[in-house]
Amino acid sequence: MRKRTLPILSVVLAALPFVAGPAHAQSTPADPKDQEIQLLKTEINQLEHRVDTLEGLDQRVKVIDRKLEVQQEVQHQRELEMPIVKVSDEGFSLSSQNHDYNLGLGGIIQGDGRFFTSGADKDVGSTFFLNRVRPILTGTVAKYYNFNITPDFGQGKVTLQDAYINMTYWDYASLRAGKFKAPLDLERLQSDRDLEFSERSEIQNLVPNRDTGFTLHGRLLDGRVFYDAALMNGVPNNTASDTDDLDNNDGKDFVGRIFATPFELSENRWLKGLGFGFAGSYGDERGNTTSTYRTYGMSTWFTYNKGVTASGLRARIEPQLYYYWRSFGLLAEYAQDEHSLNRFITVGQNPNKRLINRTDTFTDTGYVVQGSYILTGEDANYGWVKPYHQFDPRNGFWGAWEVAARVSNVAAQSRQFQLGFANPSVSAKEATEWSAGVNWYLTSNIKWQFDYANTFFDGGAGTTAVPKDRPNESVFESQLQICF
Repeated sequence: MRKRTLPILSVVLAALPFVAGPAHAQSTPADPKDQEIQLLKTEINQLEHRVDTLEGLDQRVKVIDRKLEVQQEVQHQRELEMPIVKVSDEGFSLSSQNHDYNLGLGGIIQGDGRFFTSGADKDVGSTFFLNRVRPILTGTVAKYYNFNITPDFGQGKVTLQDAYINMTYWDYASLRAGKFKAPLDLERLQSDRDLEFSERSEIQNLVPNRDTGFTLHGRLLDGRVFYDAALMNGVPNNTASDTDDLDNNDGKDFVGRIFATPFELSENRWLKGLGFGFAGSYGDERGNTTSTYRTYGMSTWFTYNKGVTASGLRARIEPQLYYYWRSFGLLAEYAQDEHSLNRFITVGQNPNKRLINRTDTFTDTGYVVQGSYILTGEDANYGWVKPYHQFDPRNGFWGAWEVAARVSNVAAQSRQFQLGFANPSVSAKEATEWSAGVNWYLTSNIKWQFDYANTFFDGGAGTTAVPKDRPNESVFESQLQICF
């Protein structure tokens, strides 16, 4: 508006002489009208100058405002790119502002002392050792793609425990590929840091540990139902394919599991902690994929004779459940392992000796029942126990204390001894373990366990003609654990 006003004023001032009348030759320079016109012209010039100055300032302000906007945009972008650093009892992590990318570092270290008071390893087996030494690297890429890399440096060897990629675009259908725990056994799927005892039960002799393959898994009905459908290489029982993740035959194992916690979202505390399910596997395994059964103290109590190999069928079934109510916890499972074996035997006498191939199918069974109670009142659960008060004796706090008891059993089918697949003077027919333990949770990351296990055997000693029972194995084991 100012730009338009000034030319109009100029025109009006220029017309003033004509409005006032014709100029007279005899007018003097001191004419008041001329002086007034001159003053108006001067004021107009000053106004024009001021307007130009204001417009220049306005333009400069706009430039400065734009520079500030650009700087703010750059700063905002930098803030978006700055990672969120988190350090807590759950580990160390770096995350993008929108959490689409993150990197987590955790770990577990377990130092054990194992002392035999009776059994086959009484004189040679007592030892201190590092049970698990596992740095755990996890992360997320592009929001929906997770990974886990977990090596293990415990027990004097280097092993790749886990290495997998997990695509989690849908909660009801995620895909995992790589090396991970076979989705079968409830106790095996429980995290190593959360175990009630420093060693898992006898039932582990009938189920696989880790295997390589892929699984389709997900949560249904608001997380009340979990399922897995996996296709994996197939490994011997209680084995994690430590030395070779490749398969030596074309047969693969299908592993399926469904587990329900139908009352998890209920307000009924009596039913809230109930979970139950069923798992199974079916596959074709051939070659040196036979199993070896071990005790709590890691002594071998059952193995197959030299030359016995897997020859096809491997089928497992396992009903399972847990129940947690306030400070009480219960876990129970039954396992059945049906497997086909092959052995070459020599029959006849010279000169009619001949080598024949003997194939048969056997079924081994087992169970575990485990109970626990937290003396200091914390809620029991399938995961980690967090003490109400961390260990601080100066202020009268002693962490959380828990007691646990367990019975587990595995029985090998007797026909395996009768047909010469196993030697009754070396391998026992059955092992039953009774265990008791005390767990001390000093903090959210430190746990100290004190366990005693006594295992009874049926067979496994003497001679083939006159078998005897293998001596009972009793062992004390203490484990100090740090996890994050």
